[in-house]
Amino acid sequence: IQSGGIDASWALRIDTLTVVMLVVVNTVSALVHIYSIGYMHHDPNRPRFFAYLSLFTFAMLMLVTADNLIQMFFGWEGVGLASYLLI
Repeated sequence: IQSGGIDASWALRIDTLTVVMLVVVNTVSALVHIYSIGYMHHDPNRPRFFAYLSLFTFAMLMLVTADNLIQMFFGWEGVGLASYLLI
């Protein structure tokens, strides 16, 4: 079975909708990070929580700025993985 080659260039798509979503994602993420500093103050797993929260933010930004379906897939899966780890 032969299959055609996959040609996917990796790039970031920045348009008006992307900029709006970047502002929303970064604002909500910053507020969650700030709130979590006090909320997780006495938790021994605080560094791990913030690592997972940062992974979630990165994956969401990757999802929002995806230029093709492969990048979007990795962003989507990253959001799912980070959500699972946060729970």
